[in-house]
Amino acid sequence: MNRKSLDLAGHLTLAVSNFEKSKKFYDSLFKQIGFKQIRDGEGSAAWATREGFGIWIKHAKHTKPRYKYFAPGLQHLCVKAKTKKKVDVVYEFMSARKTFVFDKPKFYSEYAPNYYAVFFADPDGIKIEVAYY
Repeated sequence: MNRKSLDLAGHLTLAVSNFEKSKKFYDSLFKQIGFKQIRDGEGSAAWATREGFGIWIKHAKHTKPRYKYFAPGLQHLCVKAKTKKKVDVVYEFMSARKTFVFDKPKFYSEYAPNYYAVFFADPDGIKIEVAYY
């Protein structure tokens, strides 16, 4: 994937209810898959891929309902792993931290050939996918 293919996606921002707890969660996740932290400020933090796509978290100003499958809003956030083994490593890492797992790692041939992914919840219940394809 070249840099131009990412030009339409600059960043994503997630509002979180407990900033410190979420920052620890996302920092540990993103270190596992190669994102680098690019900001660590009061009430906001950000990580980016080598290509420049960023994911920000900011302290929420309002409460919101917990995740519901295909309710209005973010359905889930997928970040790509560089190998199938990395998906398994992330699963083991998150499981050891008692993270809620929606779906254990497996192949999803209905998505694409050799699509391998795990789905789990962040501290606010947002569904996170780590996928290799």
